[in-house]
Order: sequence, then C-alpha cells, then structure tokens
Amino acid sequence: MSRALVLSGGGAKGSWQVGACEHLIAERGHWFDVISGVSVGALNGATLAHAGDQGGLRAQVERLRAWWFSVRGNHNIYLRRRFGVLGLALGKWKGLYDVTPLREEVLRHEIDPEQVAVSPIRLRVGYLDVRSRRYRTAGNDHPRLRDALLASASLPVLFPPTRLPETQEIGVDGGVSHLAPLADALRTLADLRPDTDSLEAWVLLLNPPHGVALNRMVQKWLRRTFPWFALHTDGAGAEGNGTRTPSTFVVSGALGERSRNIRLRILHPVRKLAGSVLDFDPGRIRAWYEDGLSTARSARTADLGG
Repeated sequence: MSRALVLSGGGAKGSWQVGACEHLIAERGHWFDVISGVSVGALNGATLAHAGDQGGLRAQVERLRAWWFSVRGNHNIYLRRRFGVLGLALGKWKGLYDVTPLREEVLRHEIDPEQVAVSPIRLRVGYLDVRSRRYRTAGNDHPRLRDALLASASLPVLFPPTRLPETQEIGVDGGVSHLAPLADALRTLADLRPDTDSLEAWVLLLNPPHGVALNRMVQKWLRRTFPWFALHTDGAGAEGNGTRTPSTFVVSGALGERSRNIRLRILHPVRKLAGSVLDFDPGRIRAWYEDGLSTARSARTADLGG
C-alpha cells in the first residue's frame, strides 16, 4: 500500500492534525510516501518529512507534539506591531503582525532542510504566488525550503508576503482550496509508485463541511482537475447534526500512465473547533490535539479508516 497524507491549513488549530497523525502513525503504524500541505499543514508536514523510516516517522510525530505543547502563546508565533493598521495603510508594513518568531524560532530551529532533502518521503509545500496568482509547490530539495514554508503560512494582510528570490515569486498562504494539495499529492504518489495498483490518500481537514454533503464537496474538488475521475462511496461517518455522510471514497480514473483506483479517506472535526486560527493558547492547543486523536480513533472504531 502506497499512501499520501494531505494536510489543510488552519493556523493554531493545526494541533488537531497532530492528534490525528499520532493515531495514524504511532498507533496504526501507517507510513506515508507523500506528504502535501498548505499553511500550518505544510509546517506539520515538513516536520514529519524529516523521517527516514517508520521508526523515524513515529519519532517525528512525538517531536511535533512536543513542539506544539511547548507553545505558550501568540508571541511564540507572531508579534503585534504598534499602530499596525496605520503602518499598513501608510505602506510602512506589509502585514499587521511581525512573523519574526515564526521565521527565527520555529522554522530555523525545527526545520532542517538538509535532513528533509534526503528523506524518502516526498514533501509538497503549497503557496500562492501573488504575481502570477498561481498555486506553486516546493519539494524536499527546494533551495529555500524554510522560505517556502513561511510563504505557505503567510496569511494575506495579517502576515507579510514572503519573497522567493530564485523564482522571483512572492508567496502567501497556499490554503486557497483543498483541491490543489490533494491533486499535487495524487500526481506525486502516482509518479513515485508507477507500478503500484493500491494507492491511498488521507486528507486531514481542520474544518467540517458546511452546508454541503462531503461527497458533493469531494466531487467538486476532483471535477476541477480530474473531470474524468469516477467517485464511489465506501463508508459513512457521523456528522455533528447526527446524520451520516460518506467519509471514505474510491476514486477511479487515469492518473499518470495508467488507470488507478485510489482510496480517499477524509478526517475532519465532527464540530467546528471553537476559537481563532490566530489564538495559540496552550489550553486550546491541547484541546484541539485531543479532539484530533479521539476523532481519528473513533473513525477507526466506525470502520472508516480500514
């Protein structure tokens, strides 16, 4: 079985993904050949992509959890600028907040580009280039991996955009849609394992679907880039309103140089996670982590994770 992991954006709520990953990796022993992420999902994914083998991947989950639990407040990620709105209006600042802690204390200390470059896990970091208005991706061997990660997490207006000199791009938060990192992950997985029939992709969303059935949302994602794919329901999960909706699908169609059947598994909070994506409160971080862990465990109990 070859697997991809797709991690969405969601700021401080990214600790939910860590809880879910602890179940998938540490408790179930899953290995992921491809990890594709945007915003906080890219930061979580890049940390996991330091692993060289299954034992190393478990260790990276533990390291990621330890980092999240070490956060003591917003100041560990960003700083408020004095007269930020005025400075933004006058062109003095490019963003309301100063991201020096994220760049210097998080990325510089937690991300080792050389270790990621030699990992067998194929990392895909998504960001939006404001000049071309196109979704871009950076891989394991990107010459400025930390800058690409910062670009992916640069929330427009709130955080300043990130310049990537080698490509003449200006990057901002890549969480423009769930489709882009998913499509990138599927293509990378197919290229990495061209002779493997059994492919699986896990998508960890930080928000539950709103006002639309999950299967319709997935069909909408896929139709934009893979209009020839057929989507089949394979499983059901409980939603917050008590109804049942599909959470596991089989996607069939040509990918790469052959026809594929891909099992697509989607995990998300049952209810909207209370709080702001910019609120790095230790109590909320732990609560979101616990919710991610319990949700993933419950999905398996309901035979959604197979």
